[in-house]
Amino acid sequence: MPLTTVRYAMVIVHGLLLFLPLGVIAALLDWNPVLVSVFNFLAILPLSAIVSDASDTLSDYFGDLVGGLINATFGNAVELSTGILAVTSGDTYFAQSVMIGSILSDILLIMGGCLISASYNKHILYFNMAQTGSLSSLMVVTVVGLILPSVLYATFDSLDLDNQVLSFSRGTSAVLLVLYVGYLYFQLGTHKHLFQQEPNNPSEGKHDQAESNEKPDLWKTIITLVAAGISIVICSHFFLASVPATSATTRISKTFIATILIPVTSNCSEGVAVTAASFGGGDVNFAISVIISSILQIGLFAIPFLVMFGWIIGVPMTLFFETFHTLVLFFAILVVNQVLKDAKYTYLHGSMLIGLYMTLTLAFWIR
Repeated sequence: MPLTTVRYAMVIVHGLLLFLPLGVIAALLDWNPVLVSVFNFLAILPLSAIVSDASDTLSDYFGDLVGGLINATFGNAVELSTGILAVTSGDTYFAQSVMIGSILSDILLIMGGCLISASYNKHILYFNMAQTGSLSSLMVVTVVGLILPSVLYATFDSLDLDNQVLSFSRGTSAVLLVLYVGYLYFQLGTHKHLFQQEPNNPSEGKHDQAESNEKPDLWKTIITLVAAGISIVICSHFFLASVPATSATTRISKTFIATILIPVTSNCSEGVAVTAASFGGGDVNFAISVIISSILQIGLFAIPFLVMFGWIIGVPMTLFFETFHTLVLFFAILVVNQVLKDAKYTYLHGSMLIGLYMTLTLAFWIR
C-alpha cells in the first residue's frame, strides 16, 4: 500500500471529526437515538486514530519503558473507556463483549489483511519464529487464563460457585497483570531488538533516523492526547446511552454492536498502519508483533484492569464469559497459533482468517 494512499486514507478519517460536535449536539438536544449512535460512532473513528498517533509520539519522546506504559493506557482507549463506562453502569456483559470483539478483530481481520497485503504477489513467505513464537505462546497462555473461569463454572457444581468464580477471576487478573509487566520487560528491555522494525531500504532508514532526531512538541502532543481521550470518553458515554434504543429500533443486537462494530472502529487506524507496513513483502514480522502486542494489551491489561476496577467500585466483573464467546475465542486463537506455528504463509492464510471473521460476524448478527 503506497504511503500516499495511507495518507489520503488518514485525511479522510480525520475528516470524520465533523461528527464530533454533531454527536454531542444530537445527544444534548435529545435527537433520534439512531442519529446519536451513528454520529458518536463515526466520531470515535478519527479520535482513536489521533490517540494512537499521539501515544506513539510520546513513546518516542519518553523512551521504551514509559512509552510502553503510555501505549498500554491509551493504545486501546476506545475499548478501555467503553469497558469502564459499561462496568460502571453494571453492564459487565457489554464490557466483556467489547474486549472479546477487539481480540477477534485484531487476530482475524487485521492479521488476515496483513498477510494478504504482504504476500498477494509472492509465493511462500516465512515468519521470524524467534519473534512470533514467543508472542504466540504468550498469547495462548493469556487466552487459557481468560477461559479458565468459564471452564470452572461449567465443570463444578457448588452452591457458592458464583463467589468462587468471582474470587478466581480477581486472582487470575492479578496474575495476568504481573505477566503483562513481565511481557513489557521482555519487549522493551531484554529482547527489544526482536521488536524493532527494519527499514526496507537504506534511504528509508536514513529518513527515519532524521525524523527521530526531531523532538516532537511535547506539550502540544500531551494536550492533543488528553483532548482526544476526553472526547472518546464523551462520545462513548453518549453512544452507550443510546445503544438500547438504537438496538430496539434497528433490531441490531447489543452483542453485535459490542463485539463487531465498536472493535472494528477502534482498530481501523491500527489496521491501516500494519497493512501498509507489510505491503508487498514489507516487514510483516513487525506488523505481526504489533497485532499480537495489541491482543496482549487487551488480554493481559485491559480485561484484568476492568475486573479490578469492578472490584473497587463494587461491581462483580468476572472472567466468566458467555459460552459462545469462550468457544469463538478458543478456536480463533487455535487457528492463528497454527498459522504462526507453521512459520510460513501465503495470501491464502490471510484469506482464511478474514473468511473466519466474516463467518463469526454473521453468527453474531443472527444471535
